[in-house]
Amino acid sequence: MEGLEKRTAKKVRRRKIQDGIMAVLLGMTAIGLMFTAPNALRLLKKFDPDLGRKRNPGTRVRQAMKRLEGRGLVVGIEENGTTRFVLTEKGKRYAERLAEAESLHIPIPKRWDGRWRVVIFDIWERRREVRRQFRNMLKKIGFVLVQDSVWVYPYDCEEVIAFIRTHLRLGKGALYMIADGIEGDKKLREHFNLS
Repeated sequence: MEGLEKRTAKKVRRRKIQDGIMAVLLGMTAIGLMFTAPNALRLLKKFDPDLGRKRNPGTRVRQAMKRLEGRGLVVGIEENGTTRFVLTEKGKRYAERLAEAESLHIPIPKRWDGRWRVVIFDIWERRREVRRQFRNMLKKIGFVLVQDSVWVYPYDCEEVIAFIRTHLRLGKGALYMIADGIEGDKKLREHFNLS
């Protein structure tokens, strides 16, 4: 019987390839190119560098495409003996969320500069869905909630917060601050493994 760790690792690898395909399809949709298995192998090495060294990588891509089709994220269209895959509306939303999550990545420096990045916001109730999205993005980055609508993070993330504010059209509804210290920050330092 296959162990839980092995099954989980297999699912993660499969999802990684599927997410790579979705990102490629999203990019290709934007420039109107066809997606076929030979092109996919070259592009997917970015998402799984070992893909080319594995046995039957073309089969792996075809299996991933079938799984995506089964999830309703892509649809195959037969043209001149080849299959062209395009994103469904559900697939476009999923791929955009993937791209958004990738754009929220913040590189962590080797040494902390001793300053806290604080985001506070006041988003109207009629925009509660935007408020929920903003909170989720802050969580994805790694921010910690310290009080209602007050979030803290130890590393420079000004560009990402500016991107989110623009993307969600928050304007002055969200403020980014840099603080030299926060009262009682011991738990925060422990949370972020800071000395």
